[in-house]
Amino acid sequence: MTTRPKLKVSYTVEAKQTRDELPVERQEMLDHAVKVLSRDPYHKTATASIGTNENYRKAYVAPGLMLEYTVVREVLVVVLLEIFDESRYLLDLEVDEEF
Repeated sequence: MTTRPKLKVSYTVEAKQTRDELPVERQEMLDHAVKVLSRDPYHKTATASIGTNENYRKAYVAPGLMLEYTVVREVLVVVLLEIFDESRYLLDLEVDEEF
């Protein structure tokens, strides 16, 4: 197996702000996942392309954290960071219960 060179990582202003607002433990999870992505941004089972452009991708990087990113030249740019509240699911609600 050949080792791919690690890509430089950059964040959009919005993605960086979202990252910085996470608790430290979650920031560390995200940072680790982004390091892994920087070595293999096209991982076949852990990432998926968005639309027809193979360089625009998404990855579920940790519980409740999904990011969208693009690869431009030798840079992985985190475009969007979504945080999901995994404390409550629709399946846990009764049909008549309000949110």
